[in-house]
Amino acid sequence: MTEFNLEDERAEELSTLQSIYPELVINDSDPYSATLELLVAPAKPLPITFEPQQDVERLPYLPPLRLEIILPAEYPEHLPPVIRLSTSPLWIHEDLQARLTTEAKTLWEEYGGGSILFSYISSLQEQAENAFGLEDLTLPSSMQKELVDYSRRMKKELFDKDTFDCGVCLEPKKGSACYRMARCSHVFCINCLQEYYDSCITEGNVNNIKCMSTECGSSGKKKDRLLSPKELLQIPISRDQVERYAKIKRKKKIESDPNIVYCPRKWCQGAMRSDKYPKITDVTQMDDSDSEADDEGPAQPQETEIESGPEKRGVGVRGMERLQVCEDCTLAFCVICLASWHGDFVRCEPRNVAELTEDDQASLNFIMKNTTPCPYCSVPCQKGYGCNHMVFSDLITYMWHIY
Repeated sequence: MTEFNLEDERAEELSTLQSIYPELVINDSDPYSATLELLVAPAKPLPITFEPQQDVERLPYLPPLRLEIILPAEYPEHLPPVIRLSTSPLWIHEDLQARLTTEAKTLWEEYGGGSILFSYISSLQEQAENAFGLEDLTLPSSMQKELVDYSRRMKKELFDKDTFDCGVCLEPKKGSACYRMARCSHVFCINCLQEYYDSCITEGNVNNIKCMSTECGSSGKKKDRLLSPKELLQIPISRDQVERYAKIKRKKKIESDPNIVYCPRKWCQGAMRSDKYPKITDVTQMDDSDSEADDEGPAQPQETEIESGPEKRGVGVRGMERLQVCEDCTLAFCVICLASWHGDFVRCEPRNVAELTEDDQASLNFIMKNTTPCPYCSVPCQKGYGCNHMVFSDLITYMWHIY
């Protein structure tokens, strides 16, 4: 075969390869060399341990494998192609890099000196789907941010280019106009999500801030959970609405917890400080631990915790455990007598029913006769007006607290 025919064969192979892989770039100064970047997207996210912090990230995308292809003058009859592999940053180990490079020569020998570029690249793509046989990977922490950012960016780019049928309006939409739910991966268009969640938050129906798919929660395999404030911001829902959602959800949890004691100041009535319900300062920093559903009923008091009611607050409460601080006005008060904090060594007894004044006893008798306990938080309620069907968020109640 003449040199001219060999050159034609090399150029033809690269040209054919470029039609299959449009991202293949042929070198202008050398028509027999080219570069190609292959997407590395393992079928299962690859767990990567970053040392020395030992942080583990499961990444669905890794920086692409860059191939530099050089076809010698004697290719394909007498010499294999020259292949150089690299990644940026260099997450691929030297031994794996050497093995993948050697496979090109092995494949060329098996083909008996034929054109092998397409078969070799196809083999690399298949291995990339299996993470090149890696079960895990250990890398220095200096690479963590770059790899994590790349994986998130690539995931969004591929999602934006795809087309999805919205689970609500059922219309086909580009991924750039849609949002994939973080926990269940159901896809909805952003307009449908914004309209529904804005309406729920405005009306106070925060227990409906969930995935709108009928598949979620129907099988019973996965616990039905509310969306976290962080995910609502990603949809995006306006920050004001997300803050309202977080505050309403927190308020409902506090009101249903019988262990919470409120500030004795009539003009304040703020809840006591609690590590269980930290005050909301920045919704962007709230983690997914706040996404638990609120419809599981009120928490049951523990024997060692503060119990509600003037006749029960002293049970199991001793010493400095009686001291609490209002989260709103910062008043330090005693959870037993509800007076300003009087010190650890002052005798303090909880007030019982026998110590009620005549007016207090009359009020208590009226409440017992004319009210019904709320099924959600047990607070005495009296219907003011409306039909017999009541929704908790729309219920108008009169509440009395006996101290």
